[in-house]
Amino acid sequence: MVYQWLGWAQLIQALSQSSLAFLSNIYDIERYEELRMICAEIKDLFMNDTGYQTPKVDVRGDSFQVMKVL
Repeated sequence: MVYQWLGWAQLIQALSQSSLAFLSNIYDIERYEELRMICAEIKDLFMNDTGYQTPKVDVRGDSFQVMKVL
């Protein structure tokens, strides 16, 4: 997959965001916030989400794929 790294960034961001919703240890919070910031550098659209990570429908298109109506 050409954009496998983007999937990894989304997964790391989701795990970080979910963890931040339940952590109380300041050191763990700092670590997960740092991971979230790294993901934000890759894709800044993640930072608008807060709280527990839930599945969302994604409608972004890939410029290298043929767009089809589902």
